[in-house]
Amino acid sequence: MKEILVTGANGFVGSHICEALLERGVAVRALVRKTSDLTNIRGLPVKLVYGDLNDSSSLRDAVRGVDIVINNAGLTKALRNDDFEKVNAGGTKNILEAITNHNPAISRFIQISSTAACGPAPSATPISENHPPNPLTAYGRSKLASEKIALTYEAKFPVVVFRPSAIYGPRDSEMLSFFKTVKFGIKPTFGGDSYINFTYVKDLAQAIVKAIEALTMSSGIYFIMEKKSYAYSEAGDIISEALGRKALDINIPASILSIAGKLAEEFARLQKKPMVFSSDKAREIVQRYWLFDTSKIEKELGFVAPTDFRTGVAETVAWYKKEGWL
Repeated sequence: MKEILVTGANGFVGSHICEALLERGVAVRALVRKTSDLTNIRGLPVKLVYGDLNDSSSLRDAVRGVDIVINNAGLTKALRNDDFEKVNAGGTKNILEAITNHNPAISRFIQISSTAACGPAPSATPISENHPPNPLTAYGRSKLASEKIALTYEAKFPVVVFRPSAIYGPRDSEMLSFFKTVKFGIKPTFGGDSYINFTYVKDLAQAIVKAIEALTMSSGIYFIMEKKSYAYSEAGDIISEALGRKALDINIPASILSIAGKLAEEFARLQKKPMVFSSDKAREIVQRYWLFDTSKIEKELGFVAPTDFRTGVAETVAWYKKEGWL
């Protein structure tokens, strides 16, 4: 294996992917923007290449000569819904076209998607990858579009799509707010208890490594998360224990969360700075069952996510405290 290109390499997930690849002795080419914060990958022996998924000309040199491309870059928050489609779907198309034009002999393309692309389960029965997708948000629709674009190239080279759920771990700033809420003394549930599968970021990175090493792995979509699911209240208890703080169970009605989402959007517009929390995010949070069947990746890749939520939370809390985030 010559070299692997990782897009969005400097981010929370991307930096963990880079570390996992480097631990396996793989040469890593990291695609970043000129304005990117490189804190997460500073000191790592990666080759930096500068480019942007929305600038096709900047991708030519990035993809030339690599053996595998891991497309992890994407937008998770935006002031305008159209931006999700432009960056997530449009950016995926741009890099695939660059590969086709300048390095069509790659051995694999790995697209990092999200369970937001398929939406929640309709009942307490976990859904499989074959379940008809029903994304609830502009972000989810853009991730579904990016999946569809990626899979149109599977006749040219193998395309693997990973759908993680509720990724957490060291360096994550999005789930940090939930940890801070518990530290403040509140364990929130939303319109009643809901259930979810979590993905520890290091498990996701290891699954990607496994997919790279499994040369016979077929194209397709794979859920990747801890097999066990958790009620929000149970997740709050685990975080509370890790923090060593007592917290009260507070149920926030769906209507209140919806209003909070609209207010957050208005605040973001005034500040001209996108926020993770929005009306769309509120719509996702109040769904009862974010539950997914991991049988496919277990059977085809032999991968079972090894980190339970209690262990992952303990490691995450320790990192947050060490870095002064919590």
